[in-house]
Amino acid sequence: MHPVTIEDCVRFHGHMCGGVAIGFAMSRFAMEQLGAQPGERLYCRAEFQNCMTDAVQCVTGCTAGKGNLEVYPIGKRALTLVRADTGRGVRVTADIEFPEGISREESAALVLAADPASFCRAAEATLKIPQKEQSGFVRCAVCGEEFSKSCARQVGGQLCCPDCAERAQ
Repeated sequence: MHPVTIEDCVRFHGHMCGGVAIGFAMSRFAMEQLGAQPGERLYCRAEFQNCMTDAVQCVTGCTAGKGNLEVYPIGKRALTLVRADTGRGVRVTADIEFPEGISREESAALVLAADPASFCRAAEATLKIPQKEQSGFVRCAVCGEEFSKSCARQVGGQLCCPDCAERAQ
């Protein structure tokens, strides 16, 4: 597997900006602190839901689709990266300010020119990694649409999707 570059992250995200650059730097910093390599079994909690998340997916290989990326959108520039096999992890925070009125390309250039250790901090961390259920799909008794059985709700003795169950209340 080739090392992920900032260009890979930009292609995935769609444009260069400070968020992609910060996510790239934070993710690489976390991987280095953890001694992790691309392709290893990792789990990540990103405390943001913005441009940074796309870079996290590229660098760490953790994605929402694989179930090893948790987006916990509380607006912090922080991520926790954990080895799925040992549970050993690291929480990385980033503290970087940009001058008023600079473009997204200029903010990205500032981040990429800086040593990540100058704005990233790491601390040992653990996370409870949720077990991904392989439950299959069922059909909702109300709307008739298929949905994951793990999300099913009982309404009047029938399995319903969360949307229909909420409307029935």
